[in-house]
Parts: sequence; C-alpha cells; structure tokens
Amino acid sequence: GGTASYGSGVGTLGGKQSVDVGITSSEPMVMGSLDKELIRQVIQRNRSQIRFCYESQLTKYPKLGGKVAVKFVINAEGRVVSSDVAQSTAGNAELESCVAGRVRTWQFPKPKGGGVVIVTYPFIFKQSGE
Repeated sequence: GGTASYGSGVGTLGGKQSVDVGITSSEPMVMGSLDKELIRQVIQRNRSQIRFCYESQLTKYPKLGGKVAVKFVINAEGRVVSSDVAQSTAGNAELESCVAGRVRTWQFPKPKGGGVVIVTYPFIFKQSGE
C-alpha cells in the first residue's frame, strides 16, 4: 500500500500563514480607461480567493510556486467578460484555471467613458520563508 506517507504535510496550511500570494509591485498592463489603483483594490479585496486556489494545490504539490499572469477583459458595466492565463511559470493547469476562473467572477468599477478595459495581471505564488 502507498498510504504510509499520506499524513505528511496534510493540515500544515491550517492556522499559520504558510503561503503567500504576491500582489505584485510590477505594474499591471492596463489598456483602457480604468485607474490602475482601482484595479489593484479589487484584486487586493479578492486575494483570499486566489490564495485558496494556491492552497488547494499545495496539498498535492508541496513545492508548487511561480507566476501566473492573467489577462482579463472588463466591460463597460465593470464585469469581467473573459479571463485567461497569459503566461505561467507555475506549470500547474489546475492552479491556472482556478485563478482565471476566480478573476472572471469579480466586479470592477465601471470604466470612465464606457468601453472595455484589458488587464494583464501577474500573481506571484510562493510559500512563506522561500
């Protein structure tokens, strides 16, 4: 049986902050009329959703980390109408699709003067202490 090592690592994410989702300081690429700071505030508010994506994969892949850049389109109403992984160094399709899927549910302020806004935003995933 291969169950002997099952207990190792399970539960380590519980109480302590063992993972970090970097809201990167590198500028997001924004095309359209929505202030970068407003975009950053929405991302910051929803960061726990992105952390959940990461933590759920860490139980299976303890060494998982890297950057997942998500390109998403915000419509005139402030809704995300598309969200896809633009670039990733994580090499984990489940993490990537989880992040892109969560971003798709977010609500942003309406862009000035209507129109769409295209954002490419890099999320950095690393375990604390790395």
